[in-house]
Amino acid sequence: MRNVLKCSAVLLLSLSLFAQTSEKKPAAAPASKPSAEAAAPALPPGAPSKELAEAYFKRMFGYDPNLKVQVANIQLSPIPELFEVDALFATPEGQQFVHWYVSRDLKHAIAGDVLPFGADPFERERQELAKSAFGPTKGPANAKLLIVEFADLECPACKEAQPVMEKLRNDFPEARFIFQSFPLTQLHPWALRASAYMDCLARSNQDQAFTFADSVFAHQKEIESEVRKTDAAGKTTIDDAAVTDRLRHYAFLAGADPAATQTCAETPATAERIKRSQAIGNSIGITATPTLFINGRHVGNPGAAQYDALKALAAYEAEQATAGK
Repeated sequence: MRNVLKCSAVLLLSLSLFAQTSEKKPAAAPASKPSAEAAAPALPPGAPSKELAEAYFKRMFGYDPNLKVQVANIQLSPIPELFEVDALFATPEGQQFVHWYVSRDLKHAIAGDVLPFGADPFERERQELAKSAFGPTKGPANAKLLIVEFADLECPACKEAQPVMEKLRNDFPEARFIFQSFPLTQLHPWALRASAYMDCLARSNQDQAFTFADSVFAHQKEIESEVRKTDAAGKTTIDDAAVTDRLRHYAFLAGADPAATQTCAETPATAERIKRSQAIGNSIGITATPTLFINGRHVGNPGAAQYDALKALAAYEAEQATAGK
């Protein structure tokens, strides 16, 4: 029983620091959140100030020199009685956005995510993803079970999660799987272009898109070593020509025309499609990659979960869908 509870807790909380985390920027999607570097919006009346939040985190976690906390956003929460404080927690191992909720009297705080409630708590996300998700797809279009992974091709945690995703696809051939690009541009400088290449490939051949993604994940470290250049002063820059060369190469290995793929990837229309993909993630609260949704149920990083529990959850959601719940 203890192991079962542990597995469930991993799936529910999904707070692994090894997930790659998004610092959100203002965007067209109304639900998106600004990054810590963006101009701070006006605080709601009575909300804690950024200075107060910073003082709180320093007093709470100042004993750990390896932990840095940055206040990213303060706003009204989905619960009327609480304010929401979004903070980026960073350690040498990784970084994670954590939502904090502060009482109106500014005397109590709760850390974690606000979970949906009701007889069908995942309905909104399930309907939103069924309507809007458009990334590279495997599985039947009319499947009862929809599994959507928000991922970033430059994200090491996404690479580590891919064997789990492949196992899920093998165990649930009747499910529809969607790879929804969510490039974390403030962390990963070439992820946006990789997403554009993948999107162009998917529009002509879904299998080529997944083959391209597999190649990029398999050669992440090689790509990094080729495209990142460090000068004598220790300043690191990205070699754009090297990025293009690598992406064209993996498009070629996927069986596509690399020149045509590059031309498509560099069009404004493709850029708008990637923005739309990011907006979908923003609308349902994505803060890190990879993030998995199974029929609208948020299960976080699939690579951080025990596979037996993940498989049982997917099977349960499939049963619920068949029963019309």
